[in-house]
Amino acid sequence: MILFFNKEDVYIGYSIEELSKVRRILNQEGIKYTYKVINHSGQWLRRGTIRGNLGSYGMNMAYERQYVVSVKKKDYEKARYLVNSVLHP
Repeated sequence: MILFFNKEDVYIGYSIEELSKVRRILNQEGIKYTYKVINHSGQWLRRGTIRGNLGSYGMNMAYERQYVVSVKKKDYEKARYLVNSVLHP
C-alpha cells in the first residue's frame, strides 16, 4: 500500500496518452503505483462549480483533467528514469 507520506509523484500532466505510456512501463517493470485524476472543471467557484456556472465557455478542454502518478519513495529513482525514457526518448 502506498501511503501519502511514503510516495513521490513521477508524472503530472494532462495527456491521457502519456498517462497510458507511464502506466504501461511501470506495470512492465513491476513497480506499484497509484494515480489520480483531477477534474478542474469540477472546482467550486462561488455558487457552484466552474463548469456549472460558465459551461465550457473559455475552457481549454485539453487541460480539463490533470493526471498524477505516484510511486513509493524507494522506487522513485527507477520509476523516474523509466518515465523519462518513455516520454522523452
